Amino acid sequence: PFWLKGSSETDRFLQVFNVIKETTASMVSNSGRLMLFAVAVPVLLPILLVRSAADSLVDLPGKAGLFEAASDIDLRNDDERQADHGDAVVAGCAVKALQLRAARAGSADSSNADELDEEGCHDMQEGEGGACMKSIIWSKSEGYTAHPDWYTGLNPATSTLAEWQLKAWNTSHPTCPRPCSIKLDDNWCMLNSAPELWEPTLPGSPMEIKILSYNLFWWNLFKIHGGRSASELIKRSGESKPFDVIGLQECEDTDKVFGPVGLLSEYTPFHDSDKNICIAFRTSAWTKLGYGVSEVAGDMHTEYYGRRSAQWIRLQHNDSKLVLFFVNHHGPLSVNSGGECGGASTAHNLLKVMATNAVKGDTVVLVGDFNANAASRTVQSLWPKLLQVYNGIAFGGVDNIFSNVGRSSISSTEDLGSGGSDHHAIAAVITLGGVANQSANQSANQSANQ
Repeated sequence: PFWLKGSSETDRFLQVFNVIKETTASMVSNSGRLMLFAVAVPVLLPILLVRSAADSLVDLPGKAGLFEAASDIDLRNDDERQADHGDAVVAGCAVKALQLRAARAGSADSSNADELDEEGCHDMQEGEGGACMKSIIWSKSEGYTAHPDWYTGLNPATSTLAEWQLKAWNTSHPTCPRPCSIKLDDNWCMLNSAPELWEPTLPGSPMEIKILSYNLFWWNLFKIHGGRSASELIKRSGESKPFDVIGLQECEDTDKVFGPVGLLSEYTPFHDSDKNICIAFRTSAWTKLGYGVSEVAGDMHTEYYGRRSAQWIRLQHNDSKLVLFFVNHHGPLSVNSGGECGGASTAHNLLKVMATNAVKGDTVVLVGDFNANAASRTVQSLWPKLLQVYNGIAFGGVDNIFSNVGRSSISSTEDLGSGGSDHHAIAAVITLGGVANQSANQSANQSANQ
């Protein structure tokens, strides 16, 4: 535990061990003490080893402008005492450590970043064994005979081994690597280096941006149950401080979301009817500078609902003149697959939307149900480029908020509950501008550059 003052992890462990021994000496028999020690040692030792590993990550330099100096992100002190993270305390600490490592690898040199982004490939050869070849043989002999509709464009007599391998790779639970000999569409599957972003231009006076991301579970929550519980969650969560921007996934009608609770007069909504995702911004505080929708991914063939988009809007704050580039994304299925082109491609396409449509200096915020959590190549490929502000708990943490701000700009994060959805609404407040914020970002930049 962080409160022990030993000079080494061994000293800390011995302190814990002695506390247990002394406390139990008058309570249990000798045989009972031996049994307790046998249980305590294997339980405590891994905990302290994990703590030691976290300590070793403290001195990692962050990505310039995106991650704070090591002194500002002390992994030893951030989990037990940050109550505002709620149930995601432990996960938040672990994700932060992993993201710092990814940032270091991404900023060390461009070749390391490229290695992180590459999707491995291998061409199977006749005579090879293993799970991949077994899957191919089953598909050709049994799968195709029973379900030819699963194998559109394939024929056991004429299709090549690589074509069957591609099919076995592009599934919910791939057993094969991607075949190198079949080239993916470079204009769609972005497998080259991801574009670099920038630090936001800070306003002179401090200002807050309150953000909401929420998957509405439309077919069930709205079509069957009316959806009012979700609308009330949005209204209730914005009563103390209204949301500036809202990203909704599985959203088919903004009038049904905002209308029943009287929010249509407060927000200007945009609905992408093709992909059923919605953006809304607070009308009295922001002015729209631009809007668009860009396809960034496609579902795996086994769970295919179509291609997936990034819906974006560029806004200017009426008072501070800060410009916000806000992106809403509902990611491809299967979960953590990254879709038909893989997670690195999905991340690159998202970053390309920002690099192409935003302007250097814009504050960038990306939200959504990514259908991808921290175990995915999608999220891991974003880590070196953007700060993961917060993630929810549904489906292992597929609901995410990312930004190009520094960690010192995060004022609060919150899990708002489900409101009847199968996802939880998640919120964050970021604060930009002011002397304190500028000093923290400058300190982080100097440390990263050193």
